[in-house]
Amino acid sequence: MRIKATKIDGCGNSFLIVDEMKTPLNGFDRSLISSALATQHGTDGIIYVDQLRGVPTMKIFDSDGTEETMCGNGLRCATRYLRDTHISNDSFWILTGDGEKEVCVVDDLIEVNLGEARNYRQINHQLHFVFTGVPHIVVLCSELDVESARMLGKSLREEKSLSELVGHPEGVNVNFIWPNQEGISVYTYEVGVEDITRSCGTGSAASAYVTAKVFGMAFPLVTSSIGGSLEIKESNGSLSIRGPTCYQGKAIGFVKDLYPKPPTPIYYRNVG
Repeated sequence: MRIKATKIDGCGNSFLIVDEMKTPLNGFDRSLISSALATQHGTDGIIYVDQLRGVPTMKIFDSDGTEETMCGNGLRCATRYLRDTHISNDSFWILTGDGEKEVCVVDDLIEVNLGEARNYRQINHQLHFVFTGVPHIVVLCSELDVESARMLGKSLREEKSLSELVGHPEGVNVNFIWPNQEGISVYTYEVGVEDITRSCGTGSAASAYVTAKVFGMAFPLVTSSIGGSLEIKESNGSLSIRGPTCYQGKAIGFVKDLYPKPPTPIYYRNVG
């Protein structure tokens, strides 16, 4: 099966956008498609956009085929694509696995509202937990290199007792943060990618939230990652992230032996 997609970068995060308004995939295994496309094109994830009763929708799958409820930079990339392709307004809503999110295009920047940070808890003096659409551990530390962050992130991500402690046995993302001249630096070890990513929108929001809560720093906060910087704002308890996106061209993916999943059989019992 041949699948057309658009490649978009969001602050270092690379995604393929599959437009199901043009190429419907109902009944097909998006997990299988996602892992195949991500491998072929070297992306962090696959985003499927569609609409439900007139409301734009977004589904996000990691490169390993795992579906996530939310991805901040992925939502920004979906916003850019939908605004340029299907939507005439600069501000609109997108339905995600974490509910409806208000999004907008501001000149060349894309800003998305992730909603309230949820379930915050301090685990110890270094480790903090917060949910910003997906679960995040935020580690307060001094500056460290990528390889150290990769090793420590992998260890914490695979620590089952930690994931169970915060109510997410499926695993947590891990963010290492330290102050810089503009705000904070962030390295994120992401579930599904299983590595340090160039940027993470929900991780940047979680890191900014913990920074403000623990150190009393005021919003807006600038988070600096390998792929660039994001501005994190807070309004009425909701966190939003703003940053650039850019198109990287068209892509075609090939998935062999892909057939629609068979419908679930229905069994009837004779009565009387």
